[in-house]
Amino acid sequence: MFRFVRKNVIQIVSRRDLIETPLRFSQNPCLKSISTTPEGKETPKASDFTVSYLVNSCGLSTDSALRASKGFPLKTTENPDSVLSFFKNHGFTDTQIAKMISCRPQLLSSNPNKSLKPKIEFLRSVGFSTLDLTFVLSKNPNIWTSSLDNQIVPAYGFLKGILGTREVIISTTKRAPRLLHSDLHKTIGPKIGVLRDHGVPDSSISSLIKCQPRVFLIVHLDRFTDAITKVKAMDLRPSSSSFYIALGSILSLSESHWEEKFELYRSFGWSEDDFLSAFKKQPQIMNISKVKMRKMMDFFLKEPGLGLSSVSSWPHLLLFSLEKTIIPRWSVIRVLTSHGILNKDVNVCTIFKLEEKFLEKYVIKYQEKVPQVLQAYHGKTVIEG
Repeated sequence: MFRFVRKNVIQIVSRRDLIETPLRFSQNPCLKSISTTPEGKETPKASDFTVSYLVNSCGLSTDSALRASKGFPLKTTENPDSVLSFFKNHGFTDTQIAKMISCRPQLLSSNPNKSLKPKIEFLRSVGFSTLDLTFVLSKNPNIWTSSLDNQIVPAYGFLKGILGTREVIISTTKRAPRLLHSDLHKTIGPKIGVLRDHGVPDSSISSLIKCQPRVFLIVHLDRFTDAITKVKAMDLRPSSSSFYIALGSILSLSESHWEEKFELYRSFGWSEDDFLSAFKKQPQIMNISKVKMRKMMDFFLKEPGLGLSSVSSWPHLLLFSLEKTIIPRWSVIRVLTSHGILNKDVNVCTIFKLEEKFLEKYVIKYQEKVPQVLQAYHGKTVIEG
């Protein structure tokens, strides 16, 4: 059955903002005019003027300025200067300004009071802090050129109806700023309808959008529906948290990446049934990087000597940090075992999973009797053997 699931995993093409970060930001003052030239020299071309302004006043690299200047000739600096002043007065850094202008040089022709200021005021009114605003707007400058009344306000209203609180809306838009200038009724609405038709509760839908907003924006409806069918084929209940986590995991990986990670698990000796069992218990194991996956499996199979069945039965262990959690706890276990306090056949998986109780039960409890446990917990003790 897993072959059916694995072979039909959805192809997702990640999108990244192709915005070049400038290598430097010139400290030269804004160019007020370069129309007057020494006698005998030609007046600079409009394109030269534009490139000079983009480099010296906006902080773009020469290559980036040349690209941005195409089809966007500047004649004066008056309006561009007012736009730059607006951005600086509202907390944008030089680097953020350069990114926005590089992506959308047309911003320099905007009217700060009529076009830019209303968007800032609206986002502030719904709870965005200065840091939130500068992060979101510089990450996706398309928001600046979107209609406040026809795109931004309706998008926020849609998110409020699904996500609820301002805090959640802001954190979600920081993951995917594109949400603020998309027609969410067309892109996300139908997918929410499909999830509801399959019995996924609104609380799970909200959690999935919060964690995987880009999936809802990018994936086509037919592929989204197909992924739901595949997760249901794993016998995961739509009302369970594992269902929406598994769905998000499948949708976030391309088929090739899924195959690579599955084959890596198989290289450690896992069967398809082992993998499917582990994935159903903890779908996030497929979101672990291949480097971390190798380190974790190598450690568990060599140090504690856990069998493959133990790791596949407790896949949550793979989500822990090896350096910050697993190794310190394993060091404590070895100290306590060497002093005869713990039996050598103790259930290591259970101890690893104790979370906040581990410190109290195995470190604080024995630190007077066995001082080495505190050193081991902080990575300062190495035991041979």
